[in-house]
Amino acid sequence: MESNFEPVLRNLELKRKFKYQELFLAGWMLLLLLPSCTLEKKLGKEFLTQAPQICIEVYTPENLYKFSHKGEIIAGFDSLSSTQQDSALYASSRFIRYTDDSVFLDRYVNSFIDELRSIGFRVFVDSSVDTILRTQPQAYVVNMSQIQMDEYFEPFEDSEPVGDTVFHKSFELNAVDASSWFELSKYNVVKPVKTILYSSFTASDGFAGNFVMNGFSMDIQYRYKIDSLRMSDIYDLASYSGRHNAVYLFDYFMNQFIAYHMPEGFEIMGYLHYNPSRKTFDFTDEEKFEVLKNK
Repeated sequence: MESNFEPVLRNLELKRKFKYQELFLAGWMLLLLLPSCTLEKKLGKEFLTQAPQICIEVYTPENLYKFSHKGEIIAGFDSLSSTQQDSALYASSRFIRYTDDSVFLDRYVNSFIDELRSIGFRVFVDSSVDTILRTQPQAYVVNMSQIQMDEYFEPFEDSEPVGDTVFHKSFELNAVDASSWFELSKYNVVKPVKTILYSSFTASDGFAGNFVMNGFSMDIQYRYKIDSLRMSDIYDLASYSGRHNAVYLFDYFMNQFIAYHMPEGFEIMGYLHYNPSRKTFDFTDEEKFEVLKNK
């Protein structure tokens, strides 16, 4: 069975149906927006060629924070003290208590650094290189301030209308989030601004199911198959998160570059995302860091 660490990770298919009039209007709007879109992608490609000029010093995390949120399966959970609750949650967890912190963090950090270097950044992981970075005009510090795992049940409900009746079936799927907080600041400035960046990726049980009618009894039945999350998926999630966060960091720098170099009179149409495997630039609403704070 295939691993389910990818956007299980958001397994939603968007289907849009346009009327002919809507298609015609959308075509005209596309033509109007095309010059700006083309310019943004041109600037994105230009930034990609300049990536080797950017130096990044990475401070790696010492701890992996792990939390279980499955109190609903523990008898008398609400009557326990907070310390007892924490112990019970950890003991009843399916994944976090078996996760080797060092293995998870090694896979996460190595994937993050390898992807940054693959894109073109110069990456340093030893603070003794401060003397080198002080001479670089484009040098940044990235501190992985917190990496966190959260284990929980993800509710899933399927429904199907049959005649005047809507049939429902509910499940609770195992899910694990890998969340990251980064502190980003620039070298060689008098008063550096610290930017807090956040991302989260999810691995969950794979699921396929549908309502069927029994040809003899005419009863509605539900048939389903669950591809259970495994420990190997958890470690794959670590690699996936590290790799994608490296791309998100590139996107963050790239979009700042685009905003700075966009000619006067041109409106930025969206947030540009780079796909290293396909070497393509596309606009996105979700494939990016959430900026929590600038301080």
